[in-house]
Amino acid sequence: MINYIIITPFFPSSNSFRGTYLLDQAKAIKSNSTYNLLVIILSPFYNKSHGDYIIEGIHCKTFKVIDLPSFIFPSIFNKINFKRFSKFLDNNNIIVNSKSIIHGHINYPSLYFLNFFSRKFSCKTILQHHGLDILQKETGVSIPFLKRIQNKLILSNFKNISGKITFHIAVSSVVKANLVKLNSKLINKILICINGVDNKKFYVNHSKKMNDGKFIIGCVANFWQLKDQMTLLKSVNVLKTYGLNNLHIKFVGTGKTRNKCIEYAIGNNIDCEFIDEIEHSELFKFYNQLDLFVLPSINEAFGCVYLEAMACGVPFIGVKNQGIEDVIKNDLKKNQLFEAGRFIDLSRLIYNFYSNEIKIEFNEKFKIDNTVKNLLNQITK
Repeated sequence: MINYIIITPFFPSSNSFRGTYLLDQAKAIKSNSTYNLLVIILSPFYNKSHGDYIIEGIHCKTFKVIDLPSFIFPSIFNKINFKRFSKFLDNNNIIVNSKSIIHGHINYPSLYFLNFFSRKFSCKTILQHHGLDILQKETGVSIPFLKRIQNKLILSNFKNISGKITFHIAVSSVVKANLVKLNSKLINKILICINGVDNKKFYVNHSKKMNDGKFIIGCVANFWQLKDQMTLLKSVNVLKTYGLNNLHIKFVGTGKTRNKCIEYAIGNNIDCEFIDEIEHSELFKFYNQLDLFVLPSINEAFGCVYLEAMACGVPFIGVKNQGIEDVIKNDLKKNQLFEAGRFIDLSRLIYNFYSNEIKIEFNEKFKIDNTVKNLLNQITK
């Protein structure tokens, strides 16, 4: 049996929802192939280890990577880490050979470990990119002169190593474009695989609750400046001035800009509720309460939440020139997309859904089993 090994710096566990899509994808790979699937979590040595565990049938092991905090000079300890990693593979009886497939997520530290597998075992390697910030320049150290040195190092390493990876997976066409800008030689190595939806988790609940005359708008995202929840609040405030007083917003998420949004909502008497967190397995209940889903993010590589909402029968509005545009029909783009930050335009789109019954059909090709089958067919040609 061929080993299919997923390596990633994050993955869900019993006490963390981070990376739920990676779990759904891993389950789809396992159920749609005969591979022996294993997940290796590349965790910083200073983080609390989850050790070995099984989640929803997926076997996970943790390898502690020695590196500096705050993403300073990534790869500086590569020689030490790879020597330790070789022992880790031996000690855990993880068999890797030229037939193995190693599937890494996000650039650091996966790129370096994929290169290790490629050099040592001559096996097929895949690096999947989930964000527009391919090189993760916006994370880690914030000291300007260190940041400049670090970014030069990261870019240089990416250009030197990325071409040695068998395939790069982009979750949308805009991510692919960013990859090509960084290294034009990758153009024939890039596959697009959008983040499909597990339709066993997200589906239309025909007995969903009545909304008591309210038009409910949902938004699921951490409260960061780039997610731009304030634009949604401003658009609803505009609609209030035109007499639409039955609009209700349900926000899910935490983060730095949340308090500012709460203050704006209270100050303008906007009917809102702010929910810290909902278990991924319970999110379908949240979506099924909604009349419309809106994520006004100004920097979104794709956005699983859009398709999750649509799978639950809820139409969505997003931002132009981002990943989600790949899945919207051309004749519906005028109804579903607006320019980032333009809250007046967003208010018009919301009013259009409020006033008209616009049905957005979920396309079966976006089911995760179908997106993963297509991906497996491409990488095994």
